[in-house]
Amino acid sequence: MKRRLVSLGLCAATAASLSMALGAADPALPSDPNPPTSAASPPGVPGAPGAPAALPALVGCSLPAMVDTLRGALKDGSPALQRYMKFLIKEAALAMPPEELSALFAGERDPGLVEALGVALATRASNTRDFSLLDPVIDRARAEADPKLRAAALGGMRGIASVEVLQQKRISYEDFMRDPSPEVRDAAVENLLHENSKIYFGHDRGVSEAAVKAASACSDPKTAAKLLSGTSMEQVGPDAVQTLVKELRSEHAEVRAAAAKALGGVPAASAGTAERALITHYPGETTTEVRAAMLEGIVHLRLGGAVPILESLRGIDSTLGPDIDAWLKALSMNLQEWSLVLREKQRIKP
Repeated sequence: MKRRLVSLGLCAATAASLSMALGAADPALPSDPNPPTSAASPPGVPGAPGAPAALPALVGCSLPAMVDTLRGALKDGSPALQRYMKFLIKEAALAMPPEELSALFAGERDPGLVEALGVALATRASNTRDFSLLDPVIDRARAEADPKLRAAALGGMRGIASVEVLQQKRISYEDFMRDPSPEVRDAAVENLLHENSKIYFGHDRGVSEAAVKAASACSDPKTAAKLLSGTSMEQVGPDAVQTLVKELRSEHAEVRAAAAKALGGVPAASAGTAERALITHYPGETTTEVRAAMLEGIVHLRLGGAVPILESLRGIDSTLGPDIDAWLKALSMNLQEWSLVLREKQRIKP
């Protein structure tokens, strides 16, 4: 009886929300205060001039019907309708039988729907703390033959504490970063960046360290650099710092640059290690862009205390003289926040 009442509530919410989301005229279009009417198309009837946009032909209240509506929306629906249907399925998952949800996920072959149903399962698992519900999602992300479906399944875990869940199952993001498919690696990076910035706001040590390990395991330098550049390092421990120091010797310049900037954000307890590594590697570095990143890392670590270090490094690479001058000018403003110092430096010399 309770499930029946929940289903009826979802029906009412679906109709009301869709009317609100899709029924209003496009505010970007000018409206005619006296729209023409005719007997064949009276005002207020979908399709008549000035009438609301037509609603989808079927917006069912059962989970399969919602999935079918999303299927159609992914093909030719507006982005707003797609977002709405994904949200509705995620919310409906809290009341629907998990067996039905798992069966729909297992039988789906469309990547967009696989991800949406994965999100729904992840939401249900997070809400009930029954993380066994994620077993089919994780299994599919690891073993599905189609790389697009592997990536979609992995993307379904975006938005929850996925690092912790995977660790409980003795799996890590390093495994996904070794996947031969770039789609899967990209999905792993997006999961980690989202979890780091949107769930924990850069304050979770486990997520940041998982990102460092995943980047180190990745054979694609562009992907590894993106992960290092987008991850907050403010909570990482000594082992992660040593991994970043090791990446200063990477054969790929973009990875070395990302590691140099990442070292600038490590905790105070590891600042000495990071500073020594940056200063030591600076003379032997052959790429100007990486040296510039090392300068940024040093300033990030020391702020005003970086002035004598910058001056001592000036003679090593004359092409970076303007960069050093810009940092010195920004530091002379005595700003106490790194974000403000960086902004001023970029304003002086982008």
